[in-house]
Amino acid sequence: MKYCKTCHVHYDTTLDHCMLCNGELDVENDIEVVYKFTECNKRSGSKFFYRLFIFLNLIAAIVSIYLDFADGLPLQWSLIVAITNIYAVLMFLMLAVPTIWTSKLTKSMILTVLGLILIGLAIRDYSWALDYVFPFAIMANSLLISVLIVVNKKKWFDYFASLIIITIIGLIPGALNLFRLTHVTWPSMICFAYSVFTILGIIFLPSKASRDEFRRRFHI
Repeated sequence: MKYCKTCHVHYDTTLDHCMLCNGELDVENDIEVVYKFTECNKRSGSKFFYRLFIFLNLIAAIVSIYLDFADGLPLQWSLIVAITNIYAVLMFLMLAVPTIWTSKLTKSMILTVLGLILIGLAIRDYSWALDYVFPFAIMANSLLISVLIVVNKKKWFDYFASLIIITIIGLIPGALNLFRLTHVTWPSMICFAYSVFTILGIIFLPSKASRDEFRRRFHI
């Protein structure tokens, strides 16, 4: 076993010089080095309950669709049940992943809006979801993250990725309005304009240090 007297580091390798100080290593054959690591405790059987929860929701969705189909009924009720079950599974999986709360909030809001739109499609009345829920949810989330960036500048980058994603999604209501898929246009236009101004702010307002940090983290 080789040993560096300067850095007090043992080397069980063929190196002749210390990797830290480049000093010459001494050979000490009588030293027994014991490496202590934190004991790794196996998690409890919580994954079983995760899988059971997912399994039960998927079974409920399949059974509800089958019952409507077998009785020759419209799939309206069963589709709502299936969408709700799938929404519960996706929300559960998303919340189970450890990440910052703003990212979870953004994902949960997007997932909720998509779920509402799908339910609207199932009941053949989706205008309320596209006209009001979608644009106002996007604007509220974007405004919240913008405030967090201004108030907590030390963790701006933790919120910045969520702001970029939600801002890009905020352009969708404008596209829906362009293709005449909305009945009430002013919420979509306000959301689109707010997203455009936010994108321009992201491009032109950050300081040089913030831009350099952004390029460094994204390897641009």
